[in-house]
Amino acid sequence: MSLLLPRADWPVTDRNMWDALHKKAGPLDDPGALAHLRQTSSATLEARYARWMKWLEATDPNALLSPPAERATLDRLQRWLDALAHTAPMTRLMFVDGVLRVLRAADSAQDWTLQRRLLTGLKRHAGRGDPARKRGRILSSEVLLKAGLAHASTDAEAAPNALKRMIFQRDGLMIALLAVLPIRRRSFCELVLGQSVHVIEDEILISLSEKMTKTGVPWEAAVPQQVEPALRRYIEEVRPALLSRGDQCHDILWVGKRGEVMRQDYIGSRIGDITLRIVGKRVPPHLFRDAAATTLARMSPESARLIRPVLAHSGFRTAERHYIHAQTIDAGRDYAAVVQRLKKGRS
Repeated sequence: MSLLLPRADWPVTDRNMWDALHKKAGPLDDPGALAHLRQTSSATLEARYARWMKWLEATDPNALLSPPAERATLDRLQRWLDALAHTAPMTRLMFVDGVLRVLRAADSAQDWTLQRRLLTGLKRHAGRGDPARKRGRILSSEVLLKAGLAHASTDAEAAPNALKRMIFQRDGLMIALLAVLPIRRRSFCELVLGQSVHVIEDEILISLSEKMTKTGVPWEAAVPQQVEPALRRYIEEVRPALLSRGDQCHDILWVGKRGEVMRQDYIGSRIGDITLRIVGKRVPPHLFRDAAATTLARMSPESARLIRPVLAHSGFRTAERHYIHAQTIDAGRDYAAVVQRLKKGRS
């Protein structure tokens, strides 16, 4: 049984509200308050709101007769939180925050003081998630880079057949590339040859448009020399061979064993499985970003300032947090050797 109420089943007031919030600007009118959201962000908000609507339908159907913003009373939100008690604190925060974001955008004139206080309490309780979830999994980027390159070369050469060898080369390359260019999973999965991956004679550029970054700011970097040969080999040899196995024809960079487009969830779980096998820790794509930030922060305050541009963050709080954390870590495990090789490779 689904925990979400499909938008088609929402009351007409909610459907009209949603459409108005996402209305694009016309020649004579302004855009809706949520019209600026990317499709993925809008879909996330819709899922959270749909969870709220499903709970109302099951426990308080009369509330659906009221205007959407009036339903989100403090008492009702607290009862919803009780029903969500089996979920993690961060999950509860995201659900309530998503619903209130929609309703506050729809009715900014309403007094949301009590609801804001509730959110503040939820944020305090959730903190930054469960620290134990990451404990021991933030390896240095150097470790991840070496492991990925070894998987794409030595391990691949020892593979029992040609298909396994190509899969090892692809998987190892994904890990090595994320170790040196830790872009977000969505952007990583959406890389397209000729659009966001530009192969030229002496280098390969990764170029993310504003639509591919969370901050809406374009981002570009050359693939470091340690990884560039493996990526070039994948593009010129491995990827075409995999495409031919399934008679596929498209420009998405990452492909499956029959050339099919690899879904985000699959790539995320695949990278987690491979890192568990080759470094002993499950490191999903988003933890590569923590690895890069912590690695840079371990080196020096000057290097920590690179965190913001490397991770395409709009502010400095993440950089500061990682620097403070890194002060407690043995500096001998830092990433100085990798950075030095990067400098030599680009000189």
